[in-house]
Amino acid sequence: MKRTFIAIKTNPGEKIRDCIFHSKTCLKGERIKWVSTVQLHFTLAFLGDTSPDQVNLTGEMLKRIVPAYDAPLVQYRGLGLFRSIRDPRVLWIGLDIDPVLRKLKAELDRELKNLGFRIERRDFSPHLTLARIKSMQNKEAMKDLLHAYRDYHFQESTIRQLVYYESVLRREGPIYKVIKSVRFKYASP
Repeated sequence: MKRTFIAIKTNPGEKIRDCIFHSKTCLKGERIKWVSTVQLHFTLAFLGDTSPDQVNLTGEMLKRIVPAYDAPLVQYRGLGLFRSIRDPRVLWIGLDIDPVLRKLKAELDRELKNLGFRIERRDFSPHLTLARIKSMQNKEAMKDLLHAYRDYHFQESTIRQLVYYESVLRREGPIYKVIKSVRFKYASP
C-alpha cells in the first residue's frame, strides 16, 4: 500500500519566499515545522492508503480527464491559520481558483469515488501549507504576521500540470515521490 494524494505543485515566487522568510524570523524559537519550498503544493484530493491496483487505475483516470481541461489560473492571497490564534496548528496562504479548477475538482471527486476512495464532504478550501505548528507562546507575533499579510496578493500562476504523489512518512518529515504528472490542455512545457 502507498499513501497517496493528488495535488498541484507550487513554484513560489519572490513574494511567497519573502513571506516565508519573514514568518520564520517573526516566529523564531516557536515549535514549528516549516514545509520546504521545494515541496510546496496544494492538495486536490488526499487518498490515503492506496492499493497497487488503485494506484494504476488512478493514474489512468488522471491521464484521461486532466488533458481535457484548460490550464487553470490560481491567485495566491492572504495568510491564515487553521484552528485559532489561541491554538494554531497550520499556517497557510489562501488560494483563489478559477472555475476550471473547481469543475476539475468535482469531476475528480466523482471519479475517485467510483474507484472506491472516500471523498471529503467539507467544502473545498484550497490553501498552501507553509508550516505545521506544534505549540506557540508568542501569539502577538502571530497576530501581527496575520494582520500584515491578511489581504496580501502574493502571485498569480497558470497551472501547467496536476501531480499524483506518494507520501513517504519519515521522522524528519514527509518525502513526496511523483507517481504520475499530467499536463493540462494548452499548457506549455
